Amino acid sequence: MRLFTFYMFNANGECMYQREWSRERASADEETEHKTLFGLFFTLKDFAKQLDPLGGAEGPCNFYAFTTNNYKLHFFETATGLRLLLTTDESAGDLRAFMKHIYSNIYIEYIVKNAALEPMKPFASDAFTAALDAYTAYFNA
Repeated sequence: MRLFTFYMFNANGECMYQREWSRERASADEETEHKTLFGLFFTLKDFAKQLDPLGGAEGPCNFYAFTTNNYKLHFFETATGLRLLLTTDESAGDLRAFMKHIYSNIYIEYIVKNAALEPMKPFASDAFTAALDAYTAYFNA
């Protein structure tokens, strides 16, 4: 599996963190890209709920990923509205557990428990980036 990019958004749609591992095309406008990604996530989540043929009878309908011919975009949302988006090659499987680990074991440990940083706000943390890179290195082939 090849990892391309990773984004974290707060409930207001503000990009808190971005990491690129293997991106061949640079973003022409980072702010527009962030707004587009957050809007896409919000729209697809709502769309999935509207199309739910069971009307929520089996629990809330959630949207986890979509695949194009070039990449797969994975979504993970927490109860607090934190949204994690990850792009990988199109062959990647279900990465919900992978993304939950990033949230539970890296974000919580290095950002939420850090008194110098404010959760749900944009941050720069070498320790977070190092832990994220160490964890993803195993999967990023």
